[in-house]
Amino acid sequence: MTLHTLVGTSVLAEHLSDPAWIVLDCRHDLFKPDAGRAEYDRSHIPGARFMHMDRELSGAKTGTNGRHPLPDPARFCATLGAAGVARDKQVVAYDAQGGNFAARLWWTLRWRGHDAVAVLD
Repeated sequence: MTLHTLVGTSVLAEHLSDPAWIVLDCRHDLFKPDAGRAEYDRSHIPGARFMHMDRELSGAKTGTNGRHPLPDPARFCATLGAAGVARDKQVVAYDAQGGNFAARLWWTLRWRGHDAVAVLD
């Protein structure tokens, strides 16, 4: 089963110990950039890996390319590879902001050609 958009909590619960599934915590606060990591350290979905919006999921700022520019493709792929993401893995992304940051990861993975990615509903 490959999921491309949303995944429910019950389906995710069935796959928490599945090595073919990777869960990525994308919690972030635009006004407190370290809050997402602090929330992750306090509590997260079992097995989830944390992805920081500014440090891992965005590129370098130039002053003219926005708050969260697209990451360098090679660096982005290396970061996700280190977190266990591979072509044959189902990725599930979540955050605590209504899906805004998880959707950014979803889009960025799709941009790089990884179709097996869904946002936790």
